[in-house]
Amino acid sequence: MAFQVREFGGVVSAIYGLIFLIMLRDLRSGESTYAAFLTLMRTPPLLYVNLVLFALVVWHAVSWFMLIGKAQPIQFTERPLPWKLVFGINVLLWIGVSGAVVYLVFGGI
Repeated sequence: MAFQVREFGGVVSAIYGLIFLIMLRDLRSGESTYAAFLTLMRTPPLLYVNLVLFALVVWHAVSWFMLIGKAQPIQFTERPLPWKLVFGINVLLWIGVSGAVVYLVFGGI
């Protein structure tokens, strides 16, 4: 059961990625096309869909980070690192990389 739910999270991540690819395509097509895309995305049904998709993508990422330390233990010493420590390190790296991307895209926070 957990495997199927995790696979469903991957499908949701792909759908969410496709939405962003469509956004980039419309941005390249011109200002009016991009404005139409943004207007469509601001409608209440699509706002709710995006909110649910975002929550599922975050859940998928967190469950993936929890799985990393269990599926492939990281070993620097005689004993592998606890999965909770590996999870914490991955979340901190995720936050750091996300912050760097925000800084590069928006020129600062």
